[in-house]
Formats: sequence, C-alpha cells, structure tokens
Amino acid sequence: MILEARERKYRLYRIRKADLPTNTYIFCSNASRKILYNPHTAGKTLQERMEGLSDIFVDIAAKKALKGLNFENVVELVLLTGGLYYNIARGFRKAYGYALPQCFLGIKRHKVEGTEGEFQAVSTYENFESLPKNPAAIIGDTIATGSTLVTAIEHLEKALEESNEKLSRLVICSLACSTEGARRIRKIEERMKKTNEDLDVFLIVAEQFFHLMPDGTDLRFLREDSLMPDETREYTLKKYGEFLGREMKCAVFDWGTRCKNPKKHYMEFLEFGEEILKNPMADEKAKKEINRMISEARAEMKIFKRRF
Repeated sequence: MILEARERKYRLYRIRKADLPTNTYIFCSNASRKILYNPHTAGKTLQERMEGLSDIFVDIAAKKALKGLNFENVVELVLLTGGLYYNIARGFRKAYGYALPQCFLGIKRHKVEGTEGEFQAVSTYENFESLPKNPAAIIGDTIATGSTLVTAIEHLEKALEESNEKLSRLVICSLACSTEGARRIRKIEERMKKTNEDLDVFLIVAEQFFHLMPDGTDLRFLREDSLMPDETREYTLKKYGEFLGREMKCAVFDWGTRCKNPKKHYMEFLEFGEEILKNPMADEKAKKEINRMISEARAEMKIFKRRF
C-alpha cells in the first residue's frame, strides 16, 4: 500500500494485490470520515456530505482514470436508486462546468432462497440512450457482495454490443466496498479483458475495504478481511475503540433506505444503538459514541414534525 498523492482534501493510496483490480485506490479524507463514522445521519445532512465527497471522487477519477480522454467519451451509469446519491454528475459540473451524459439502470437485489448471504440482482429499468462511442463509464455504488455491480456491468456490455462499441475504461467509485466485493470486481476485469484487452478498470474507494459479514450486507471496520491504510485503522480506534470498531452493525447500514427513506433509517439506527448500550461488552468509548449518535439522530428527526 503506497501513499501516491497528498492533496488538499485527501490522501490517496495505491493498492497492488493480485486478487484486487489492477488499478485500485483508497483515499482518506475528512469528507469520507464525516459520513462513514456518522452512520446515524440521513436526509439533508447525508446528502450535503455526499455532495462534498463527489468532489473527491471526480478529482481522483479525472487524474487517474480519465486523463487524455475527451469529455464526450465519458458517461455516468447511474444505478437506481443508491447511485443517485453519489452526485457524480454534480461533481463534474462543479469541477469542469460540464454536464456529464448519464445512463440509468434500475436494479433490485434479492436474497437467494436457502442461503445465508447470497444475493441475485435483476434489472427493472434501463436507459442507455446516452452511451457515447467506446465510452469510459463511471459508476458510483456501495458494494457488499457485488451482485448489483455484476448485473449492471452485464447490461452495460449488452448495450455496447448492440451498438458495436467497446468499453474503454470502467471507473467504479465506492463510499463503502467490501474486500470480497473488490475481489469480485477483479474477476469481472479478468473476464472482460479476455475479449477487450485494451480495457482499463479502476476502483476508487473511501478509507478502506470492509469485512463482509455472513449476511451479505453488513460491512464492518475492524475484522479479519478488512484492508486499510494505517491512518484509517488509527482513526477507527481513536473514534470507536476496539469494541465498536468490530461491532458497529454496518459502515453505512442499508444505503438505499438511508438515502431515500430517512425516517426509517433513523428508527433502525436507534434500535441498533439501544442494543449496543445494553451489551455488557460495550466499553465507555462505545457508549459515548452511540449516545452521541442517538442524540443527534433524535435531533434530526424533529424536522418530520415541521409543517409547510
């Protein structure tokens, strides 16, 4: 893990591992930490913080993945609905004064019956009208098992095949990506390069690769399969301590619910928070953090009582 760049808003690390995509990057920033270490936030607070984070995703993508390309060859593939909140197009407008073409794909993930944490994703809506010739596609996605991303890429490939075009670059930006999900992206890269050897795949993630729990959903900070820079580990221990670093239910909880149904997310977080406070193994650092989050979540929930 090599520190490759130290920018004003972030530090960028290059990861070289045989089981991860060829071009894999982890960045550390105040913007990403405000989101990942405040999993109780939703609604306006979360959306504003994600807008700030989009600036970093776009800056890294432009410098590492898109260099030398014309604007007209770049497109965003928006995975509905969670991908909307990555604000990739907004980041490009702000940085370059350019309205990035967008394609849309509605994908729903279903648990495979009879399994503990295996999911299958199906497409419910697609619109690839904005695909340019031999595009570089950017996707913002929160990645657990990677099933949603696998399905999205398959549909993108089909659309390209129908127009007799090839993907030149695939850029995946993720606020929270599991180590297992990253390994699956590596397999996608290997498969795609068999028929498209000029393809370059880039994976850009915030803070770390998370340990994926057996339920196929929860992403944990300090577990056996976690991979992170030293500064992320040190920050997690300082912020959460050992207990909460291992037992925080998920770095982002249910991303779809959190983004589009804030009230439901607050209720789910409050229930989780009360469980942690009752846990006899919870230390004082954990209790202090959870109490802070519960207090802030309840304060944010007051907006639901406002009237127009």
